[in-house]
Amino acid sequence: MSGPAAGQPRPSWWSPSFWPISVVVTSLAFVVGLVKLVTTFGQPYYHYGDQAVLASRVGDAMRFHVELGPYSRFGWSHPGPALFYLQAPVYSLSGTNPRSLFFGSLLINGICLVATVLVVRRFAGEWSARWTVGVLGVVLLALGANAIETFWNPYLEASAVLLVMVLTAAAISGSGLSVIGVAVVGTYVVQTDVGTTPLVGVMAVCAVIGSLVRLVVRRGRRGEVDGPASRWAPAMLSALGVAVLAVAWLPPLLQQFRGHPGNLSSLYDFFTSPTATAAKYGPTHTLKAAWAVVANSTTAVPWGNVSATASMTTAAAGRQQMLVVWAALAVVGMVWAGGRRRWFAFGLSLTTLVALAVSIIAVERIVGPIGDYLAFWMELLPVPAVAAIGVLTVDSLQHRARAAPPASEDAAPPTRWWRLGLGWAMAAILVLPIGLVAWQLGRGSALVDSDGNLEIAQLTGFAVAHLRQASATDVLVVMGNADRWPEASGLVLQLSQDGYHPTVTPAWGFMFTPRYVAGPAPQAQVVLTDGVPGSAPGVAGLSQTFSRGDVPTTATFVPAPPAGAG
Repeated sequence: MSGPAAGQPRPSWWSPSFWPISVVVTSLAFVVGLVKLVTTFGQPYYHYGDQAVLASRVGDAMRFHVELGPYSRFGWSHPGPALFYLQAPVYSLSGTNPRSLFFGSLLINGICLVATVLVVRRFAGEWSARWTVGVLGVVLLALGANAIETFWNPYLEASAVLLVMVLTAAAISGSGLSVIGVAVVGTYVVQTDVGTTPLVGVMAVCAVIGSLVRLVVRRGRRGEVDGPASRWAPAMLSALGVAVLAVAWLPPLLQQFRGHPGNLSSLYDFFTSPTATAAKYGPTHTLKAAWAVVANSTTAVPWGNVSATASMTTAAAGRQQMLVVWAALAVVGMVWAGGRRRWFAFGLSLTTLVALAVSIIAVERIVGPIGDYLAFWMELLPVPAVAAIGVLTVDSLQHRARAAPPASEDAAPPTRWWRLGLGWAMAAILVLPIGLVAWQLGRGSALVDSDGNLEIAQLTGFAVAHLRQASATDVLVVMGNADRWPEASGLVLQLSQDGYHPTVTPAWGFMFTPRYVAGPAPQAQVVLTDGVPGSAPGVAGLSQTFSRGDVPTTATFVPAPPAGAG
């Protein structure tokens, strides 16, 4: 049995009674980010580091010049450019306003989370969807506003991973269309972070097997197979999904055949040569360390976020115990749902249990140090199991209400008492998210407290002044010290937006892509090196030191040699 109730039609996707749920999702999960964006949208913002590199890629996507995903410190890129093309419309419509990328991040996360609630409502009913809204509100606001508003690929995966898991549960309950959904959303997840490939692959296998099993069971029961007329919409949506998959994987496939080497080949060599990879970049990790990473990443409720400076490979006892609780809750949900033949709830519980196990295995294969950003995508893994308990509780209450005899022959069956109790329970639960919203607004974040790295504005002004004086548009940004790359990436982005043509040395091509690698022709140069702590800013000249960042940066302008010189 699947769906909200035996013998009852599933609710439509867009009935008027669902709109309040959508409003609740948006207000609880995104009010903090939206308030910050609205109040700061007109102010300058200077991206630097990874965000500047990603913003450059989004700008390239506006011109359809991107074939690969975010870069990796290991020299390859993540498989595909889905993230950049999803951000490009908002970035373009805003006139390349840097803050619009934060709005795009909210939009991507918002679509995934609202779609998650829609799927739950489709397969488990209105009250189960409301329970899921409450769960999401608690978890997301416990994680903090930055978890859903930051423009950085590690922060743009967790909500999509959750949607993949919920779609897998829908496929297990018999939805063939959800298999296509797993493939489409899973493509975005994998292209954004190749580390999620094991999880997405296992979810896809579970979705296919579950859908086929349910199809065989339904065909064995007379009258449960829909007629041809009802198959047009799923067929059209399936065709659309296949077309999206083809378009999404075309750019990385083209790069594979045109690149030297192809990015997919580099990924294959990296992951299939663990000994050589570990010797070059650092060792892989033990089961104990992987367990700790997953425990730290999945226990924001109730323990809060792990500090960015804390070791991810060591977890407090409370976090480890909570990880066991999540796994046990998933097992309880599977047993309970299996006994009641509620296959959607069974699938939700199964996805959490499988995801926790697969995540531990995936972390073991990470080479070198593990930062918290490598495991952000695991933050919402417990949510399906918690949602399953709500689905099963609502189902049990509905069943008892329908089965309870009336107090007298003239009295109506007591079918509404459970709604009153459940409604008050949900209201009590939602007090916590409302309190967390107020706390997050009071605490603030980088979007309110700063304009990004203001040193980028100073470096850009320095470079532009000298380029105008030299009547040059082509400029080579040289990182005299490797740790100047965050400032260099911000400078490259700003110069591009100001109409110049910045390039970098070939050693940094893996980060900036070949489009930004300097050719043999001589160019004007801006050389960035470490400044001396405490040094004076200096005077406007060929060399100047700026101290707005954590470490002073010295910028030196080197004019291009005259034509024919040398």
